[in-house]
Amino acid sequence: MTDAEPFRLPPRMFTAVATGDVSEGDLALLRSAQRSRLLLALMAIRGTARQPDEGGPRGTHAPTRPSTAWDVLAHAQRSRPSAVEDVLADPAVGAWAFQLLRRLEHGAAAAPGDAPLWAGATLLGALAGAAALRAGIRATLRIPAGAGRLWLPSLGLSGSVSRGTWAVVTLECGPRGAAVFGDSGSIRLPGDLARPADGWFPLPTIDRQGPTGPAPLALDHLSPYRDFRAVKDPTRLTAPVLERWRSLLREADALLRSGHPAAHRLVTGTVRTVVPVDGPSELRGVSATAPDSYGAVTMSLPLDAEAMAAALIHEARHQLLSALAELTPLHIPSREGPQPVYFAPWRADPRPLRGLLFGAHAFAGVTSFWHALQARDRERAEFEFALHRRQLRTALAALGTATGLTRAGGLVVEGLTREARRLAREPASGRAGRAADLCCQDLGALWRAAHLEVDAEAAAELAAALLAGHPPPLTLPAARLRTHRTGTPRTSGAEQARLWLARLRFTDPAAFDRACAAIADGAPHPFGIRDATVADTRLTAGEPEAALDEYRRLPASPASLVGIGLAAKADGVSMLVERPELVLALQAALTRLGAPAAGPEELAAWLGSRSTAPDGAPSDAEQIDVAVGPDSIGGVQRGLVVGTQHQAE
Repeated sequence: MTDAEPFRLPPRMFTAVATGDVSEGDLALLRSAQRSRLLLALMAIRGTARQPDEGGPRGTHAPTRPSTAWDVLAHAQRSRPSAVEDVLADPAVGAWAFQLLRRLEHGAAAAPGDAPLWAGATLLGALAGAAALRAGIRATLRIPAGAGRLWLPSLGLSGSVSRGTWAVVTLECGPRGAAVFGDSGSIRLPGDLARPADGWFPLPTIDRQGPTGPAPLALDHLSPYRDFRAVKDPTRLTAPVLERWRSLLREADALLRSGHPAAHRLVTGTVRTVVPVDGPSELRGVSATAPDSYGAVTMSLPLDAEAMAAALIHEARHQLLSALAELTPLHIPSREGPQPVYFAPWRADPRPLRGLLFGAHAFAGVTSFWHALQARDRERAEFEFALHRRQLRTALAALGTATGLTRAGGLVVEGLTREARRLAREPASGRAGRAADLCCQDLGALWRAAHLEVDAEAAAELAAALLAGHPPPLTLPAARLRTHRTGTPRTSGAEQARLWLARLRFTDPAAFDRACAAIADGAPHPFGIRDATVADTRLTAGEPEAALDEYRRLPASPASLVGIGLAAKADGVSMLVERPELVLALQAALTRLGAPAAGPEELAAWLGSRSTAPDGAPSDAEQIDVAVGPDSIGGVQRGLVVGTQHQAE
């Protein structure tokens, strides 16, 4: 055996990855690295053949051992190399292999519904069977099958031929065809495995053309390991739903190919499989990727081709940066105590450095997409562009001062910062720009209310000063991260209702009007928008006076408190948006002292009435947000990571 040649990354590649403008050569290098990583995992799984079987069938009923399956793979590769490459390129193979390896080597817990260890390792036979079928070679393999259904990676799934949760079935293939046998039946596979037949369900595919040739995309609703969150049974896609997926994927591909060549090259060179899942609604689509399943995007059916294209760009950039991170570390985790966490403007929960970096990288691509789309879909694109640009700027401000980035991670951030500066030169005004600015303020304020708190003694001192008729101190108390007693950040239940209403307003004005009417009638969660109030509809419709009246009538809550701050035009209540956690802490301190109840506007006006510093500038405590690290709560050492507030665009 010769020494392996290490992967070498040219310095320009970090800039290319940061901007998403990667070449075919860059993508080929990253795919090759992922292939090598997968082969190392498969070799480790093959080593389990030297270990005794535990709990599985024995004798003639035993599954084919991994070492024998490996030999079949090698035979298929010699006969037709592309047959093995097509099987290994199925992202579900990586999901199975890496999850299994963590169980075998590190004792990791099995994913929900996963195969027992005896079946997990011998599923290498499924890869060998798929490769043998593609190569047209003769083979007989005994393969574990969940619920008696044989999974053939990159090809599809058979009907059930055996009883039991995990049973062993036999695949026989050769020049005269192939068949699957079990203890309750048999299925003869069709000659063309891309076509459905009695007992055979092929993976649906969508034809695509990449810059250098065909780049077919699979729609995987069949593979047991298609969803990285759990092992799943196949789901049925009705003909109308399947056609809707095909239509949106084709439209999104055409949109990217015609107007976004760099994004099209990235998506076609990275995303091989789309895994359909349920989401709250087409408006509130969900999407995700995982490093184990390189090339797979788990997503719900989006609203239209533009939303589909944006989601594919977002997830392709996650895959791109993840592949780079497998070759060179982008950050160094803290060795002592919990990892610092940050405000990521697109998330309701505090995020670690990796999450902030990956999110900023993904949303940089989405920002560029909507920027380029403004000529085609003006107000909607203006809103999305302004929203994501400001969110990106906030995240990059935190990344620019974060500790823990490696040189490689720093190069990525430098490239993102240059891209953000280019986008910052573009105007973002009008009602779409104003709505985006309001949404960013809203998300930041709700995050602060959910995750920051003020020391109780400091809040009590403020309450005493207020009751004594004194002005507030020049420097207001700082905030710190609110945690559980375990030291972990508290999660937020915020549903971002105002953001989704604003997005609907600029995506489909008629649907926005219907949603507002439904909310006024008390309908639950129209278009998947949860916990929205009539006040929220008034605010997002551009009616702040009417919204303010509605918010004042609502029961006290962080959402209504922030809503008052957003709707009120008086500068005196700006603290409801800038420091909502301080207003809430002051309210709580007054309650503990038994003082008469004071409204949030009154408290915010008092806090905002403090004198200016000697140089005439407001106190630094007035400047907010960007990121928060662990502090003294829960035994974690103090450390507040802050940055200045950005002015509205």
